[in-house]
Amino acid sequence: MKNAILFSLPMVALLSGCETLQTPQQRQQATARQTAAMRVVDERVHRVEGRLESVEMENARLAQEVQRLQAQVRSYDTRMAQLDSSMQALAAKQARESKEVVRRVEGLLKKSVASRPAPSSGGAAHRGPGHMHTVEAGHTLSAIAAAYGTTVEAIKKANHLKSDNIYVGQKLFIPE
Repeated sequence: MKNAILFSLPMVALLSGCETLQTPQQRQQATARQTAAMRVVDERVHRVEGRLESVEMENARLAQEVQRLQAQVRSYDTRMAQLDSSMQALAAKQARESKEVVRRVEGLLKKSVASRPAPSSGGAAHRGPGHMHTVEAGHTLSAIAAAYGTTVEAIKKANHLKSDNIYVGQKLFIPE
């Protein structure tokens, strides 16, 4: 069809220039062919224009969607920055509170050690100079060692401990 239109258009142009060689019937046929060809071209132009309009509308819709998504990403970025800041503040607060708890436990241990009577010579004589300590909730080997002015390793060695794990109610010998 396309080739026929392309072929017929030059023929129409050639024949329309030579009206004297054409009969009236031939001129009518040429005019009809030219009119039909123009309708086909007009129809194709309208379809292309319709497709172009559809593509432009879709592009506009996509551009709006991209803008919406960009705004959403900016919102998420802002929220993430706020959450990061909150997390850092919480981590700092937790570190401060942990240090405060350790400080309080060490203070309580020191008070506990200071208020205990001196050990009887019978219980500590075979181990050397030191104190007996009963583990309470919140005590750790490092806090106990700090309270008595000794080291974790010295406590572990004196009590034959293989790890830093201790339990509430456990009796520990604390060497001096």
